[in-house]
Amino acid sequence: MSFPLAELQRQFNNLVRIGTVHSVDYQQNTARVEFGTVVTDYLPWLTTRAAGNRTYDSLEVGEQVFVITPPGQALGVIVGVLNQTAFPAPDHSPEIQKTVYKDGSEVSYDREAHVLTADIKGDVKVFATGNIQAEAKKDISGKATKAVSLEAGTAATITAPKITLNGIITLNGPLSQGGGSNGGNVSFNGSLHTTGDITTSSDVVARVSLNEHTHGCRNGGTEGPN
Repeated sequence: MSFPLAELQRQFNNLVRIGTVHSVDYQQNTARVEFGTVVTDYLPWLTTRAAGNRTYDSLEVGEQVFVITPPGQALGVIVGVLNQTAFPAPDHSPEIQKTVYKDGSEVSYDREAHVLTADIKGDVKVFATGNIQAEAKKDISGKATKAVSLEAGTAATITAPKITLNGIITLNGPLSQGGGSNGGNVSFNGSLHTTGDITTSSDVVARVSLNEHTHGCRNGGTEGPN
């Protein structure tokens, strides 16, 4: 009975072990784990979903991991990771969920402050085959240290009780003022310069109405205005 008990004890001791990732095969999603002087064969690591929905988050050399080997080492599985002195937890608040990446980028959510933060040390790309809709119950603000470019395939619409544009405005195309419920008046605080004609189907008033500005002289003569 002593041998079976000793073997059972050995298998039990090897059932769950803590080691360090020795090397990684990223094509097969497997890793070798080092336990002191012993290095395992390539073992698969646990993922959260692996069917219709799939997730991927690879291990790295030096990570401290849990390995379960129920019948033996060859059938072992890496089931989790542990923080260590070299790679401590990125936060210590019970209210925050955070991911910190090697390049310094961070994505976190503070459920107490209700704030989702993404600090990306590079570009952010969003692609959708359908619509993209964003709605805020309060304000939306954006800032770029360089240029902002928007392009629409058919039309762009901005609706607001008041629209303010600060800066030099250049229109590369015709300008049509449709009037609408707020009327069709246009007011300029400054000069208006044009290289083409100014036409109107109504009157032009510049202190004196052009429609009512008449001269009493005969054709070919000159006389002061009425």
